[in-house]
Amino acid sequence: MNVTIQTLTSVEQFSYISIAILCVLSLGVVTVNFICLVIVKTSKKMSNRPSIHFIINLLVVDLLQGLFVIPIYAIRKLNTQSGFWDSVICSSFRFLYMLTYYMSIFCVLLIALDRYIATTFVFKYKTLIKIKTVRIIISVTWIYVTVLCLIPFFKTSTQSENDFCLYRQTDAWTITMLFLHCFVPYLLILFFYKSIFKHIRDIENESGRTDDTSLTDGATFSQHNVSTFNGINAIYLSIRNKKKIPENTRNILKISVFISICYAICWTPSVIYYVLSTFCPEKCFSKTYMNSVNQTYLEFVIKYLGFLNSLAAPMIYCFTVKEFRFQLCSRQKKVICNSLKDQSFTNVKNYDKVQLRTINKLKGLP
Repeated sequence: MNVTIQTLTSVEQFSYISIAILCVLSLGVVTVNFICLVIVKTSKKMSNRPSIHFIINLLVVDLLQGLFVIPIYAIRKLNTQSGFWDSVICSSFRFLYMLTYYMSIFCVLLIALDRYIATTFVFKYKTLIKIKTVRIIISVTWIYVTVLCLIPFFKTSTQSENDFCLYRQTDAWTITMLFLHCFVPYLLILFFYKSIFKHIRDIENESGRTDDTSLTDGATFSQHNVSTFNGINAIYLSIRNKKKIPENTRNILKISVFISICYAICWTPSVIYYVLSTFCPEKCFSKTYMNSVNQTYLEFVIKYLGFLNSLAAPMIYCFTVKEFRFQLCSRQKKVICNSLKDQSFTNVKNYDKVQLRTINKLKGLP
């Protein structure tokens, strides 16, 4: 009996600690993503780039996780002892969790596709990818993922014990979503980045061969044909520069790779655990593990690691883009300058009041 009371007490303590940790994480996610969105949207130079709208879409998804998914998960840790509210909280969390998770996958996939087009079709990128086109792609993606994630509300699986959720995924839905909208996008992302780096390596090798060819041709020229050699060498240099990947494209590519790696690190444990717990709960886990304290601890750590992606991804983007850092520093300077101006104005105003009181006292006025 004492062991049972001690176990319940430890679980309750962990619930309160986890709620506090989730609240801190939610506040951090909302703050960072909101600042990033404000700075990106107010910067004309950044917002005029089509590729930046894919990043904005990812920031919006992460902001939704901070505003709704993480707080609802924290509320879920509290025992409301009400069937109705348990059903609302559970269904809301499952739907929003699935929506933001699969939208994150598509965001990373669209970023990888955008970088593939920008790297492979350097001169056609501006004609292929425009802001209007990007907005249409993002809108269609949101509609598609939302419709898919609404299906479990209408076609639910058999209700298990102590499960008040109206949102219950069937095995067919789970298998389809994991295969078509998780594993396939993973493979496509890997394919895009592999093709990008192969293309860059081929261009660098080709430009190196161009340099060797120009030098060899120059050695055969006589002193009398120096001007001719300079003209041919200029042509080689112009061809080589046209084949080079722009520096801005390279920087965005590095950021995209970092975001994809961060996504894989944060969400892969959740995917593996979800697959194992769904399709082989009895074989993959011991009987003592199910509905135990260890299960509570492990599931919290896995979900928390997935939520960390909403904080890590915008920080990677914000601290690696020079333009963003410049905009952030300029805004900080404006805030500091405005606060100093307000303070100086307040001091002058107070000083004028003191002087006025002194004059009134000398004149005998109240």
